[in-house]
Amino acid sequence: MRRVVTMVCAVGLAAACGGPQIPQHAGYKTDKVKPWAKPKALKFDAKTGEAKTEGDLSYAAYKRAKWFAVDLPAHGDLDLKLEVTPPGDAVNEEFDLAIEVLDPANRVISKSDLEDEEAGELNKKRTLKDLDPGRYLIHVYLQGRMDSADFMLVASFKPTSASEGLSDFPSQVLFPPPLAVVPLDDDTPKTYKPVVATTKSTSTITIKKGPKPPKPADKPVVATVTARVLGVAVVGGGTQITVGRGTDSGASVGMKVSMKGVAGGATLSACNARTCTAQISATPDQIKSAGGEVTLSP
Repeated sequence: MRRVVTMVCAVGLAAACGGPQIPQHAGYKTDKVKPWAKPKALKFDAKTGEAKTEGDLSYAAYKRAKWFAVDLPAHGDLDLKLEVTPPGDAVNEEFDLAIEVLDPANRVISKSDLEDEEAGELNKKRTLKDLDPGRYLIHVYLQGRMDSADFMLVASFKPTSASEGLSDFPSQVLFPPPLAVVPLDDDTPKTYKPVVATTKSTSTITIKKGPKPPKPADKPVVATVTARVLGVAVVGGGTQITVGRGTDSGASVGMKVSMKGVAGGATLSACNARTCTAQISATPDQIKSAGGEVTLSP
């Protein structure tokens, strides 16, 4: 008899401890899921101008939210109607199916959740006026871990002309304060002398001189040298000789040319690296008699 009573009590306790299990997850299958990245696009009917969609949500079944997108082709007003099917008995008493609207910059511009006055309403309406063209996101989501619901979303768009902001300029511009009265004629006394403040500088400026430029190199002293006569040519006014000494061997233009036994002299008129030329007042025979050699001096 005691064994039967014990078994009955155990069964009773098990039944008493049973009940709905509260989900411990976030309502999505994984933490990396991004449902807003691929929303369902709603297309407006050409005749009615409305777009309709239906869906079901269940927090326990990892279906916490639905994302939709509406593309507004022009400036206008957007009306949203959300009809919620009453949830089952397992849902908490504060059940509310939330909805929010995000603009093309992903900023929330309208919402309705447990913090709003219409929390718990099964029919919600949202009217957004003067919207710019672009894609707007609609987020429908559950707020309680035990929540589930079916819904129908109806969107309608009415194009309007862009409103022009009214300007209150210049009514809000402040007047300038009273200005000082300045006489037409200068009334400064003739004996007035303005005080000029002078200051003495105690700083010392030091000018540093740079290094002295190097002295120019002394010109090399040209020594007296001798050269053999390599060629003789009779020209007008004398004889042109070519000597076997050039700039590489110490000769240069302007050097004096003298020859033994020949009166007068000459100067080198042209030089290259190996030879120089000069015009001398002597005959070829005199040049030959002098031994065919000349002396070059500075």
